[in-house]
Amino acid sequence: MDQTTGSSAKQAPQAPSAGGTNKAYPISIRQSGALIASTLIGVGVLTLPRETAEAAGESAWLAAIGGALLAMLAMAVIVKLSNRYAGQTIVEYTARILCPAKHPLVGRIVGFPLFVAYFAFWAISTALVARTFGEVVITTVLTKTPLEVIISTMLITAFIFVMYDEEVLARVNEILLPIIVIPVLVIALSSLQSARLDNILPLFTGNWTSMLKAIVLTAGSYLGFEVMTMFLAYTEQGKKRMSSSMIGIAIPGFIYVLIVISGISVFGVDEMRLLAWPTLELIKTTEVPGLILERLESAFLGVWVASVFTSVGNMYYATAVVVRETFKLRSHRWVAVILLPAFYWLSLMPPNMQKLLEYKKWGGYAGIFLAFIVPIVLLILSYIRGVGQKTKRGRKAGKS
Repeated sequence: MDQTTGSSAKQAPQAPSAGGTNKAYPISIRQSGALIASTLIGVGVLTLPRETAEAAGESAWLAAIGGALLAMLAMAVIVKLSNRYAGQTIVEYTARILCPAKHPLVGRIVGFPLFVAYFAFWAISTALVARTFGEVVITTVLTKTPLEVIISTMLITAFIFVMYDEEVLARVNEILLPIIVIPVLVIALSSLQSARLDNILPLFTGNWTSMLKAIVLTAGSYLGFEVMTMFLAYTEQGKKRMSSSMIGIAIPGFIYVLIVISGISVFGVDEMRLLAWPTLELIKTTEVPGLILERLESAFLGVWVASVFTSVGNMYYATAVVVRETFKLRSHRWVAVILLPAFYWLSLMPPNMQKLLEYKKWGGYAGIFLAFIVPIVLLILSYIRGVGQKTKRGRKAGKS
């Protein structure tokens, strides 16, 4: 028998149980798309209109579309890598790509700085998203509540979420996604009643250099999909993995473009650049027919809490799992316990909002490197070295 065929047969994923759950790949293809979308829809909903307006002016909505397409391209590379190394996280297949044939340990040593970089990026992103959440809440609805209480509440809730396995995490993302998307879409469309479409003119100034720069910067607002370098190892195999991943980015992409168009058409570029939370200001100008809700921003923030929760929880989980995979630990749970106070401390490091936004900007640059450039380099090296194949190796049961 051919050696490759025999290995694939031995490592084939287990058949679904009576309840329909595949123990080898606990995340379904549909759930993986929901996981991507839920991670991306978060703090960026509030800040993207201002960031794109600063970068591209009236053409901000074109930059938002370009950023989404760039994120799709990077996501396609990540899916390709995952398909070549089925059942493996980025830690595992990076070590395999970088190691000499007879010295697998060398790959882990060479790749260790990269693993540390992913860990640091997800850890800092988790803390900054929690801090941004706290800042928005204390300035809009809970003005007398200490910032520390808001941040710790979100982090503890995410910690409880992370203590479960991948199957539970995927199901929660799948359930919360429509609860997040539908109200946000309704609010974004309703805000167009105050729009002045001449504010988005001219459509394109012809400056390609500025536009390309704006697209790259806007792509940073779509960061979060790179957590799939960990989660695709637990996602079932199939031809629809790619299309599901593209839909997972297209959903927040459509929402972001709609919000950017609404914001610029209502406020104009010059005013948009001065607003800290332009989407909240946009919602305040929106009137619900019949005055069913007088303070629509409060209802929006209720939905927004769920979107931040999934973003924080998914990145928290990815941070813990990258440590588990790097050091070959049996569980990620003790890692999550240790990370909780570290996240709280990191979230309080920015002394003010200006520094917070500055940290987020620099974090975006690091994220672009890790999410867009690193996977492309790994895929090229994989093809050059001729390693990796479309096996269907399942995860070890009970690893989580």
